[in-house]
Amino acid sequence: MSNGGLLQKAIEQQSHEGGDTVIVADVTEPRGAGTTSGSMKQGAGLGVVALLLSWVVSSPGIQSDYAFAGAIPIVLFAASFYLVWNAVGRKQTAVIAVVYILLAASPYAAMSLSSGEITITESELSDDATQITLTIRESGALFGSSADSADISITYNGDNVYDSTVSFSIDREDGFGEYGEITLTVAEWYQGNAADDASYIVTVNFDSSSDSMELQSNHLQRTIDDVKSATAGAMGTGSECSDSKDSCIIGVALKSWSGLDAIGDNPPGGLPHADYTAQATLYYDSTAAISYPTVTVVNGVAEWDSNSGEYGGGSAFVGDDGSELPLPGSVDSFELNTKYIPIEDWDQGYGCYYFTVEVTQSSPWSDDSVVSHISYYEYTEEGGETNGNPTNEAWTSVTSCDD
Repeated sequence: MSNGGLLQKAIEQQSHEGGDTVIVADVTEPRGAGTTSGSMKQGAGLGVVALLLSWVVSSPGIQSDYAFAGAIPIVLFAASFYLVWNAVGRKQTAVIAVVYILLAASPYAAMSLSSGEITITESELSDDATQITLTIRESGALFGSSADSADISITYNGDNVYDSTVSFSIDREDGFGEYGEITLTVAEWYQGNAADDASYIVTVNFDSSSDSMELQSNHLQRTIDDVKSATAGAMGTGSECSDSKDSCIIGVALKSWSGLDAIGDNPPGGLPHADYTAQATLYYDSTAAISYPTVTVVNGVAEWDSNSGEYGGGSAFVGDDGSELPLPGSVDSFELNTKYIPIEDWDQGYGCYYFTVEVTQSSPWSDDSVVSHISYYEYTEEGGETNGNPTNEAWTSVTSCDD
């Protein structure tokens, strides 16, 4: 039977059976519909989180302290955009992009219309150590503040020591943005050495914003509270000695230390910005064997009258590498690594000598009180005898001249 016959037969059989023809359609949900709905919800959720974070990090204070925090909501907005864009079949790209840009920018725009916040970003000591300059930046204000003055206060160890109103404006600009400067004269508010438990805090109030900073302690350590003194005997041999001695004292080298009190017998800590005067004297009994010229130290530079080379070169640097200040004489010594004062300039005979260093400072660094130190030395003959004379001499440190 042909194909056409079979088809005809089937049609006839259906017509004989009667009734309506029922057509059943198998309808399935389009693939990916559930995933699209989930992506839309996830994208919307990320968008809300990003918007909330944007309001937080748009605060000028947060921007100043955590400059890179603004990248977090941007990343979240980007992820949210991608999920929502996919959920709508990657259509209407421009519309969605504009909406997201407006959402991301709105917190910053709102903050920009309000007054900005200031941040003290830097404190710099002048070359002569007399002034500290504060660098102050303003963030968050679209048009900047119109105020022309700022209120300054400084506390030391928690107590207020300075209040002033100064002319100030954000009137400078560099690669980091706009800023202003305020200069403070240290002598106007210095109260004592800065320390971990006694810091200087400066606060600046400008327009409706305020910021505080702890000033650098090494800039504000100016008061001498410990002094040390020491001498060393310069040794000669052979022809340098009289009375056929094998070794002898041919001079004495002097040095001092002035600075911060140290633990035990350690030398004082260096104070590179301290201003003071030092008077050094080597005594024999009550007689001044050596009266060293008065040394004046200003901002790490020590100067004195060298008397044409009798007392070294007349200047030295002190403080940066420690508190030691050599007090040189006129004769070089390789062994002592300094210049010593020859014995003929001070010899008072054998016995006990003592070396004093007295340091004074004027207000406000101190109250003109004297900080001093005394060290003691025995100048003696010793050793075996040649032709009835001792063969050696010694310069020995002792605890006092009463021993």
